Amino acid sequence: MEVSKVEVVVLGLLAEERLYGYELLERFRSRNLDLLIDVGRASVYQALRRLEQDGLVAGKAQDGREGPDRRVFKITRAGRDRLRRGVAERLGAQASFEGESNLALGFSALLTADEAKRGLASRQDALAALRNRIAEERAKLADDRSVTSRMLDLQEALAAAESTWLSSFRKDLGRLRR
Repeated sequence: MEVSKVEVVVLGLLAEERLYGYELLERFRSRNLDLLIDVGRASVYQALRRLEQDGLVAGKAQDGREGPDRRVFKITRAGRDRLRRGVAERLGAQASFEGESNLALGFSALLTADEAKRGLASRQDALAALRNRIAEERAKLADDRSVTSRMLDLQEALAAAESTWLSSFRKDLGRLRR
């Protein structure tokens, strides 16, 4: 893809308002985007520097009244164009639902039966924890009809589907070949 996921996140949040780096990370968490996509803190700061160098965001130094000095960023017209390209690329992409756990599942036949059972149980526990966190976040939003709320619905549906699939996979694992 031409536009990286971290660029979409940074430009998307800056399209809503001017932010400095830490504030951008906090907004990312408060919008529950960390449930949807994995973006590292260092990646955000690196992207801000790169986007500023490329003229996609403009930064302005600001005195830190209650803390250290900071650089506040705003998106430029070119940045909005790049954001639109990044969103359009992803909406039209024929990508699978991917994740680190799927990679591990692909090699689970290499484990002993006990290791595989423990691994699958661990994944089920992780999905249960994720579903609990989604439920907590949904409760905070209450009757919210925002995109964030609908994205939580999607994550819940994906977690539920994976949990159902894992139960079936666990039953078949002993009969499956590499």
